[in-house]
Amino acid sequence: MFFNSKNKVFIQTWLLMTLVSLMGLFFSWIISLLFFTASTILVLFFKLRFEHVMNHHNDEVALERNQTQHLLNLRQEQLDILMMYYPHPMILFNQKGSVVLSNASLHNLVKFKVDQHMYDDRQFPRPLQKLFKQAYYQESPMIQDIKLDQQFYSAHCLPIYVNQRYQGFLCVLQDVTRLVSSERLQKRFVADASHELKTPITAIKGISELLIRTPRMEETDRKDFTQQVFDQSLRLESIVKDMLTLSKLSEDKLMIVKQPNNAKAIINEILHHFDVSFQNHGLSTHFEVSDKTMMYVDKKAFESIMNNLITNVLIHSNANVLSILVEETHEHVIIKVKDNGKGIEKEHLPHVFDRFYRASSSRQRASGGSGLGLNITKSFVLAHQGSIEVESDLNQGTTFTLFFPKLTLS
Repeated sequence: MFFNSKNKVFIQTWLLMTLVSLMGLFFSWIISLLFFTASTILVLFFKLRFEHVMNHHNDEVALERNQTQHLLNLRQEQLDILMMYYPHPMILFNQKGSVVLSNASLHNLVKFKVDQHMYDDRQFPRPLQKLFKQAYYQESPMIQDIKLDQQFYSAHCLPIYVNQRYQGFLCVLQDVTRLVSSERLQKRFVADASHELKTPITAIKGISELLIRTPRMEETDRKDFTQQVFDQSLRLESIVKDMLTLSKLSEDKLMIVKQPNNAKAIINEILHHFDVSFQNHGLSTHFEVSDKTMMYVDKKAFESIMNNLITNVLIHSNANVLSILVEETHEHVIIKVKDNGKGIEKEHLPHVFDRFYRASSSRQRASGGSGLGLNITKSFVLAHQGSIEVESDLNQGTTFTLFFPKLTLS
């Protein structure tokens, strides 16, 4: 029969193997599906993670880029402000010698905008053109003094290196006109002072030698020479004293303490000290002032001011009338010291306050003055935050006008 025992076993075995195969196929499909699902999930996870990391990185890069750009904008703004308000002319050249940066101070100095110009452009003033050319080829730090339009500048040029490669140079010009003028004034003052001191010293030395060599000199001659030595020593003392006063004023070492003083009282006191001198010179005085006028001045300094002006009238003006008029405005107490003497020539008026300046033969050394009185007077007035003016006409007289601020206690 077809379904015998052998065939039955064979069929069962075949069915079992088929079932096992089907089950294996089913489970493999399930495993494959699970594996595929797990792989897909894993791929998606890593994809999302990668995108998250990349997005975070891009955000950081963008943030860093924005911060860098903001910093660059801030630095550029700071640089623009520095270039705009930096008081000294400044200019920057690249390695090719072209201008890449400059400020308004330099434009005002050269009278044109220097953008994109070369270091040797002929539009630059000759001293600047020579300076830039030397700095460009020298490629090392240099300091040079130049003169432009009656102004003196100290030029500092610095080469710029990046990774040891020359990238251009920077030049900064500092105005030193005041320093140069002060130095010249100081040299002139030293020369003038030496000359002024030499005169009485030479006179004292000469007369002393004469007295020593002539022991049997007539008594009247001896007294005359002795008086000359005394007079020259007084003049020498006056010069040294005035020089010390000027030194203290220039170094702000002389204290000016302003206090309320009655103008009438303090000027009357000063005039009283000159009573004998006025009589000897035949000089009459006229004084006008309100009893209530108050001045806020340093008494000793004010006395020095008035003493110098009155002495100047006595020695140099050949006047017979001295007028002192005190007026008040809302801001100032104004004092006018006027004489009817021979006056001062117009060309000398701008220099009457200069040290050791002599306007005419009447201001020769024989007068005995130090040549510093009016300069000291102006210095004292300026120390009070005031001002002084002078007007004069030949054979008509001279007027010194003083302006002292009111209510400025210090």
